[in-house]
Amino acid sequence: MRNFKRVRIGDIAEVFDGPHATPKVVDIGPVFLGIRNITPDGLLDFSDADCVSEDDFARWTRRVTPIEDDIVFSYEATLHRYAMIPKGFRGCLGRRIALVRVDKSKASPRFLYYTFRAGKWRSYIENNLLYGATVNRVPIAKFPDFEIDLPPLEMQLQIMSELTKIDEQIELHRR
Repeated sequence: MRNFKRVRIGDIAEVFDGPHATPKVVDIGPVFLGIRNITPDGLLDFSDADCVSEDDFARWTRRVTPIEDDIVFSYEATLHRYAMIPKGFRGCLGRRIALVRVDKSKASPRFLYYTFRAGKWRSYIENNLLYGATVNRVPIAKFPDFEIDLPPLEMQLQIMSELTKIDEQIELHRR
């Protein structure tokens, strides 16, 4: 970790939270991304996804519209769920879901995603939780000030190249 540098999340990414309400659910339309759509193993599962109308979609994406390589995560109730937005996704953030948009000139979104899923980050989050009467939550307003250890971008990309190969093999075996 000699080449790693401690950086604030806010210095390499923007952080957005979703709406603090729930729109009317419709049968067909853009995805309303909820906690249940983020699996414990870091994937998005749309098999039981809620949808929103086009009008609600416009309102629910005023702050941010999720795009490819954004990292979404649960910040309240069910914690430690992280996933990456895939290419072609059309949807909005649901309640208790936040988004990290990485500046790709400063960091690899995939590297940050793996960092968020690691035990060291989980411990960091546990030490920074706000404990409520009914649920615990990550303080989204403070999230940009949270720090991670980050190697130079070139090293991040090399590491991700190797991890991508491993992920592809795992997916091949899963099928």
